[in-house]
Amino acid sequence: MRDMKPSEMEKGQRRGKGVFTPPGARENLGFSKVWEMVSPRSAMGRRVKVRTRPFMPGMEAELEAEFDCLEMILSLWDTYPDSFFEITGILENAKDPFSAISLLRENRTLPPQEMFLIAHLCFTVNRLRQAMMVEQGGESGQGIKWPQKVVPPQLKDLESHVLPGSKGQPTFYVSDAYSEALAAVRKERREKEKALREEMSEEAEKVEKVLGKRPGLKEEIAVRNTEYELVEKARLMPELAETRETLTHVHFRLKPTQDAIRLEREISKLKRKERQLEEQVLQDLSLKVRQYLPEIQEAVRAIGDLDFLIAKGEVARSMGAVRPQIVGPCFSENGQGGRPQLPLVLEDAFHPEVKEEVEARGGTYQPISIEIDSTVSVITGPNMGGKTVALQTIGLCVAMVQWGLMAPCKGITMGLYDFIHFQSQEEEVPGLSSFAAEMVNLKEPLSRMDERGLILLDEIGRGTNPAQGLALYAAILQYYLENDVTCSHLIATTHYHGLADMLGVPHWQVKGVRPDSEKMKEAQINGENGLDWLYRHMDYALQKVGPDTPTPHDALLIARVLGINREIIEKAEGFLRGDEPDGEVKL
Repeated sequence: MRDMKPSEMEKGQRRGKGVFTPPGARENLGFSKVWEMVSPRSAMGRRVKVRTRPFMPGMEAELEAEFDCLEMILSLWDTYPDSFFEITGILENAKDPFSAISLLRENRTLPPQEMFLIAHLCFTVNRLRQAMMVEQGGESGQGIKWPQKVVPPQLKDLESHVLPGSKGQPTFYVSDAYSEALAAVRKERREKEKALREEMSEEAEKVEKVLGKRPGLKEEIAVRNTEYELVEKARLMPELAETRETLTHVHFRLKPTQDAIRLEREISKLKRKERQLEEQVLQDLSLKVRQYLPEIQEAVRAIGDLDFLIAKGEVARSMGAVRPQIVGPCFSENGQGGRPQLPLVLEDAFHPEVKEEVEARGGTYQPISIEIDSTVSVITGPNMGGKTVALQTIGLCVAMVQWGLMAPCKGITMGLYDFIHFQSQEEEVPGLSSFAAEMVNLKEPLSRMDERGLILLDEIGRGTNPAQGLALYAAILQYYLENDVTCSHLIATTHYHGLADMLGVPHWQVKGVRPDSEKMKEAQINGENGLDWLYRHMDYALQKVGPDTPTPHDALLIARVLGINREIIEKAEGFLRGDEPDGEVKL
């Protein structure tokens, strides 16, 4: 194992920890579904995907190089769509030479089926290079320029060994061309087999004249046991041997002559010799193929990288995703070490799964724009107003970028994070209340204060006493403000009024129900179409407001829209106005 530089060791240690916390965050953010959309066509591409790990702080240059390659692929796709159609077809039909490569690494002989995989790899490389038009330029330089890592090396010399004189679809068998001795043994075997057939053919003709049936060289003939005379004739013939008798038939086969016995023995010896020579050919050929192992591995890596990049490009095209602007790493100007505050800016970002659901219900999805330039930021909004979706959108965009995917937005500027913590309302710990589960899950980001995290907290404390919940929530955010040294970003949603004002941090608010929708308060809306109405009239966009801006209150409207009895809604409105029905209740 090579020595690792300190920075490389740190990267490895960070990758060893959970990038998504708690365990359900990957699923709850929607990243799992997006990652499933990345579908390489070949086993080589799928292997690249499985081995992919996120880009961590300190790997900004590697990530930029990955996006350079992805941008180039997308540009070429737009310019040469027919070529990409052909390339994807080739990738779908590519065979996986993984087992053959493993045998070569272990200095073992390749059996014919594994040699075929190497032959098919040569065939695939030739077709890909033609489809990619990398050969066209020659010295004139007119060929298509591809990312270097996706261009497989030529394997023509290797092809000359495993596919001598082959045209069209590749096949592999140990042909006579590999060994003169093998060719001679096969020729002699074929001559002996011909002589054996001729010898036994004469015996078969004798049987046919007597019984009217002609047995094959290794086949039986059956005579009905009710044909007594015919059975007796067969038993008396020296050319036949009785093999078995059933309830209905007596079975016979040709009895080999002395010459036939001699020929069979000679053929058996020749077959053993043939197998030995074939094994020797495979051993010699494996030694030759092993000399090309670096080129084989490079070709497999290139095909896998090409396939994986195309798969990522398909996801980017389907979403209209864009390349991010990556910032950092750098050091603070005061000379005290650490990183300065790296911004997180999203412009018109959207969550693909939520957008699809909203539009399926006839609504118009409003993308979100937000600029996070403080350690802690607070998002408020009405019930069902999209606070959770805002966190999911931010977390998903960041996660996609760190896995080398383009982000679903018009623009994104960000630094890399060591981990993404998304504490959603759906996250549960078996056997614990919702509040206890929140406290357990909070221990993870608090234990990683020495790493740069994106911490997304969704209405912490909602399951306990409101006053204590607000105090605890404020204390957690204040702790981050006072102790963060890694430029982490904590974004907290809440229905508590005054949280942002208590801490003096940026306050973002979901716009909520559009003002022109207030007339719907008088409309007759039932629970059946209430959700559809909300999807059409709720504005999920974020706006930056003052720290003391009140939290919107649309609870009664939403309850009414979803079909709660009008009398109940009117009583609730009376309580809010200060009415005292029956002198018992006052709010």
